[in-house]
Amino acid sequence: MATTLEFKISYNGGLAEDGKLNIYDAAESLRGLSRALAITTHAFINKEDVRTRADRVHGAEIYLHGPQRGSFTEIVSVALENPVASTIGLSVVSSAFYDFMKWTWSAALGQAPHQPATHYVRSYTDRQEPFLGEISSGLEPALHDLHRPIHRDRPMTISVLRPRVGEILRLDDASMAYVTVTPAPELVVDLLGNVTKYNRLSGFGRLFSDDEQRTVPFSLDPRLTGRERARLTWSMHQPSRGFDGKLLLDVQRFFTARGDLKRYVITKVRRAPA
Repeated sequence: MATTLEFKISYNGGLAEDGKLNIYDAAESLRGLSRALAITTHAFINKEDVRTRADRVHGAEIYLHGPQRGSFTEIVSVALENPVASTIGLSVVSSAFYDFMKWTWSAALGQAPHQPATHYVRSYTDRQEPFLGEISSGLEPALHDLHRPIHRDRPMTISVLRPRVGEILRLDDASMAYVTVTPAPELVVDLLGNVTKYNRLSGFGRLFSDDEQRTVPFSLDPRLTGRERARLTWSMHQPSRGFDGKLLLDVQRFFTARGDLKRYVITKVRRAPA
């Protein structure tokens, strides 16, 4: 028997106050919700495995229930198959799922960091990066679609409500701007920095940018050579050997609609002169 985790998606303000949404906006929002939940649920039950094009989840089913009368609130449930739920722990799987959802979605929405409250989700924090950056990037297009009604009707907000707990996440104009990325990136040549976290399998990581004086998430241009990828690994390991591991990188800089630098896509990698 499956373990069912139920929550509500509530649209508030604007047209939603009259119990209606524009049909195109509603369809786009639910499509985004479906994809975001598929990505989240797959990563929840398959640690470190982020599938950005997930439509179905092996080991779980996601359902949409009939809306409540007199509101624009959708009831959503995630049914985890028993072997999956038992592996995590039947007594804790519900709390762990909501904790995981709040941890990953808060990061993807550019909101205040959520500190995991359950042991299962805390076990991810040892590898918080680049996993959190990778899943945030994967969730971005889906969460952008979920915001669609807010794009048309700015006073509107969307709440994720957990039974007997209340609101655990809120989407609004600010979070919509964060998941809206400028379509034309800015090219920067010879950016000086060093890699602090890097997953060779996924190509996601973080680097300290001397220009920004902070760490910035990155992903890789698929045309990057094997030798260039090896230099990223070299840079990451140099501080433990007493060296700075500085690189010169050509990157595309992507910004949010709020004007915040969101990530780099690395297109070329060279060792910086000593």
